[in-house]
Amino acid sequence: MAAAITVKPLNGAEEYLRWKESMLLVLHTAAVAHVLSDEPPPPPPPAAAAGVKEEDGEAEAEAEAAAAAARRKWARDDAVCRGHILAALHDRIFPDYVRHGTARAAWEAVARAYDGAGALSAGVARRANAPLLEQIAHAEALNAATRLPLGDEDLAGALCEMLPENVGGPASARSGGGATMRDVWRVARLVETRRVCREDMERHGRCWRCGKPGHHTSNCMG
Repeated sequence: MAAAITVKPLNGAEEYLRWKESMLLVLHTAAVAHVLSDEPPPPPPPAAAAGVKEEDGEAEAEAEAAAAAARRKWARDDAVCRGHILAALHDRIFPDYVRHGTARAAWEAVARAYDGAGALSAGVARRANAPLLEQIAHAEALNAATRLPLGDEDLAGALCEMLPENVGGPASARSGGGATMRDVWRVARLVETRRVCREDMERHGRCWRCGKPGHHTSNCMG
């Protein structure tokens, strides 16, 4: 028997992408994920008119019985799916989504709140202490995984606001205020190269600012 899948309750944008993938695994395992994308079965038709032939009436009755079974299965799957989604929300945000009566409505409401720029900014903030180039690569991956990813210039503009000023400012200036991801990467690589060179010189006892040995840049009087 397969082990139960544990999903950490969603409590903010920075957790959304992992939560989303874990939830999809849970819902597919439970065979109820289809209600998030498929259309529900149509409602029952009006009562049949009088004068229908017996054989036709039997065929229609069988078809309606099958349709009714499909509607019951859909209602059951939708209830199970909705229950899984709501159960995987933190108590802090649960009241915001319990009002949604169907699984799809609840799923899309959560996505509207967390699947987009919110997840992007939270992801960048979480990796603020990571190497600069890794932060940018992570932001690109987060954006690509969102439901409505930003375009190249919009993503670059968002990153210019989030990244250090020595990256965001020059990247914006390269294109007269309309930075592209190519600009962001070029400036970031230059900044990172300078940082590595500076640390290498100081590691060997030379000041990055004046190039002289015997002191570090923070104490340079030159």
